[in-house]
Amino acid sequence: MKIGHSFASNLAWRVAFLAGSLFITAYWAFKPERQAGLAILFLLVSVAIAFNLFYYVNDTNRRLARLFDSVRYSDFAIRFASSKEKGESFAEVNRQFNEVLEAFRQTRAEKEANLLFLNTMVQHLSTGLLAFSAEMQVLVSNSAAFQQLGIYRLNHLDDLPKQHLPLADFVRQLTGRNKVLYQPDASRQLSVQGVRLNLQGRAVQLITIQNIHPELQRKEVDAWRNLTRVLRHEMMNSITPIVSLVETMQVIVQNDLPPGVAAADLTEALEVVATRSKGLMNFVDAYRSFTAIPTPKLEDVPAKKLFERVVSLSNSDLKAVGIELASYVQPDDLFIHADPGQIEMTLINLIKNAREAFVQSAQDSTGKTKQIILRAGADARGRPFIEVEDNGPGIPTDILEEIFIPFFTTKPEGTGVGLSISRQIMQQHGGDLRVSSETGRGTRFVLDF
Repeated sequence: MKIGHSFASNLAWRVAFLAGSLFITAYWAFKPERQAGLAILFLLVSVAIAFNLFYYVNDTNRRLARLFDSVRYSDFAIRFASSKEKGESFAEVNRQFNEVLEAFRQTRAEKEANLLFLNTMVQHLSTGLLAFSAEMQVLVSNSAAFQQLGIYRLNHLDDLPKQHLPLADFVRQLTGRNKVLYQPDASRQLSVQGVRLNLQGRAVQLITIQNIHPELQRKEVDAWRNLTRVLRHEMMNSITPIVSLVETMQVIVQNDLPPGVAAADLTEALEVVATRSKGLMNFVDAYRSFTAIPTPKLEDVPAKKLFERVVSLSNSDLKAVGIELASYVQPDDLFIHADPGQIEMTLINLIKNAREAFVQSAQDSTGKTKQIILRAGADARGRPFIEVEDNGPGIPTDILEEIFIPFFTTKPEGTGVGLSISRQIMQQHGGDLRVSSETGRGTRFVLDF
């Protein structure tokens, strides 16, 4: 008789074999001849058959346990054999097990894909993002947050530098939704907004950080431009007729008045008025340059070629006063999306300022080589920048914040609009012009694009 391939038939012949083995064991154990060896042999066979029967009956429970362990530990790589020898019902159960595991695999893959997408999106945000646990451990962060804070990494709130103490206090005291504004240094004014959330029973402080300093600068420059536009209009309306009248009076004095002391005094007085009027009109022209910066015509400019032109235009003046000018570009094929004419003008103006600072200072007696260095590169996010650095006298701390104010100057013959115009040019390029300086050691201007 052929044994059928079903659970019932498989179970039946195993039970039959076990019963037969036990019967033979008992037969040889209690037979008068007492064949002990055969009885022990069949007893061992009975034990083996009983173990096989137990394993066979509990196979489904073991598979269930493996399935639950896989779900618990997120290990969905296992597969269950079809077990057709036990019948179609068992084969169907194993197929269902495999389908459940496949569904979990797909769910986990989708979850990992969504997590990767969210993490990529968070890293590409221009707004800084930080999330802290109740223990003030950093749960989520992005590169924009580190850039806004001026740090490389952050694992715990206590790791923040001292200049960010207002932020640390803000996070610790956050109980709902709130915001704070503070300025860690001259180039940054940070607007921080925070909210306390409860995620699956865990308290989380979510913080967003924005540097609003560039926007405030733009608003300030716009206010200055509007003011100077009005002042220029009013001043030109007043100066133009004065200049015209002075010229008319000079003609009258020269042609109609007889020579004498009175005519000579009047001629001298009119020349003084004319000179001062023309000087005032030249000053008003500075207003025009400050309020009429053209829109930049952007193109991809090789940084190396840009530096070559600037060095060529500036080198002769610098060599005449013993100043070395060097330039470095990293990488060599760096391109900058900018208006080349406006950026050249900005760099030449910064080099000119450094040259004048060297000339006005008394550092020649130190024997130090006077240097101006141009550097171009890209930051961690791939955004290009240009640095203009010198080892000159530096800028006093008390006026460092004022050098970008229109018409502020420390030069006897300066107009005070050069740095203001340079910053406006960078802002129109979507960037900024920053400065750092140390008295006696030098100054560095950074053009961020």
